[in-house]
Amino acid sequence: MKGAVRIGIAVVESAGKILVGQRAADVPLPGLAEFPGGKCEIDETPRSCAVRECQEETGLIIIPRDHLATIEHSYPHGDVELHFWRCGLTPGLPDHATPVSPFRWISFDELASLQFPEANRAVLKHLLSRE
Repeated sequence: MKGAVRIGIAVVESAGKILVGQRAADVPLPGLAEFPGGKCEIDETPRSCAVRECQEETGLIIIPRDHLATIEHSYPHGDVELHFWRCGLTPGLPDHATPVSPFRWISFDELASLQFPEANRAVLKHLLSRE
């Protein structure tokens, strides 16, 4: 998808919980649930971007474990190339270290009840089928 914005996304799991936030009112897709992440800087890998964005948005330092998916999607506001990384907290942080609001730890049961942007569907399905 030429011209798509590359985005690194951290799917952070710790002690059976997952880190989720809520999109602000002044951004595209306001009010929907989201994982920490954002636009890749020039010459930044999506993996590094996911780590940087997570720290900027939540205050938590994470370690990427594996690549979950790369998803291209067209929204009315533009095309995106989403790179999802399964991550854990850096050693030394407590299992549910307190993130900056609006991010919080939720159960996988609660994850199923939240409304995420359309492009997250395949990753959510994968996460929820882990039983």
